[in-house]
Amino acid sequence: MQQPGTGNGDHPFPTAAELGREFFEALDARDPHRLRSTLADGAVFRALPHREPLGPADEIVDYFGTVVSSYPDGRWEIIGTIGEADAAAIVFVLREPGPDGEPGAASDQIALVESLDGLIVAITGYYDTAEFQRQFWDER
Repeated sequence: MQQPGTGNGDHPFPTAAELGREFFEALDARDPHRLRSTLADGAVFRALPHREPLGPADEIVDYFGTVVSSYPDGRWEIIGTIGEADAAAIVFVLREPGPDGEPGAASDQIALVESLDGLIVAITGYYDTAEFQRQFWDER
């Protein structure tokens, strides 16, 4: 990831897409320090648009620590990014393997990432909650 202030062509900071990609790669790597380095101190996270925001940054990192603990074999696979300098959609799949290496649960998701001055200021998740419940909880 481009470091703040070093420039990447038209922008002096990493784009929202670069930051979002780094956030989910850090999550997949289970690296809380790397995850925290993407977030502005006052960042907010919403698991879904209508949920109450969680923040600031250290609470977001703690929250994702519990998420990773809930899915110890889960993988966050980035499919792609679409965005502008200060806002981007990160498309990813959360996968958890089944027994004996069989395909397991999978949840297609999108996160809207907003950035300012090279750090994430807001993340909002979008996913099918009923399908997630069925895939990850009902069939366990």
